Amino acid sequence: MLLEFKLNRAIDLKKALTPLTSLAQTASIINSTNAVTMLATILDGDAIAVLRISSTEFVHFFCHEGDVAVFDLVMLYRYLHFFSNDNLPVTVGVVRVENDGGKLTATMPNIGLTPYTSLSMGLIQPNVEHMNFFYHKRKYHVKVGILTAKFRAVIEDMARRSVDSTTVVTIHRSHVTFNVTGVYNSVLRDLYECDIVGDTGNYPILLHFRVDHLVSIGKAISLSKMVWIYGSYSALPMLHFRVPPIGELSYYFV
Repeated sequence: MLLEFKLNRAIDLKKALTPLTSLAQTASIINSTNAVTMLATILDGDAIAVLRISSTEFVHFFCHEGDVAVFDLVMLYRYLHFFSNDNLPVTVGVVRVENDGGKLTATMPNIGLTPYTSLSMGLIQPNVEHMNFFYHKRKYHVKVGILTAKFRAVIEDMARRSVDSTTVVTIHRSHVTFNVTGVYNSVLRDLYECDIVGDTGNYPILLHFRVDHLVSIGKAISLSKMVWIYGSYSALPMLHFRVPPIGELSYYFV
């Protein structure tokens, strides 16, 4: 057994997986002693989504440090969605089998004649890109917090004008601007609209996003209260969200 964890409510795992399943078909699990981390390549390969669930969120947690498994994310989500009582517990395990490479299993109590329902699927070949990315660290100089409702309103307004454009998000000391040249401009400047943590110094940080990518991400984060945009002078940006009640999700642009 490489990994086994149990949650008291299947709906908690379903909510945590929802943002990933709307953007990707498969995911890699990278085990550590303090968390389960799932990585999925999204947006035509331009970003990697990283879902992290702390070991403290599980009623039972066991893993082998550093092991990797790749599975069909959408199949697991559909199983949770169609065959579970949301408030019943779910146990997920990843095992290596010498003959066929391994399996991911999910087991839940069942209301009826059969005491348990279970899903078993074969594992997929590990993604080398995910492994290389996982151990690469980025340094960010500043982060900007925006209420999710406000963030979605801004990007939806941009999309109505020009969904195929690129927006430049500029982080200043006192405000943040979203700009599509000749089409759209929005300025967020007070605490009700944005919270700037860190110091850009004398030079603002410029971040470039495709509008259609932000629209896709915006649709996937409806459960989150806050969106954090991490910016750097040298590294590509990252968007970070809390996925209540158990997970944290980050979108790293690559």
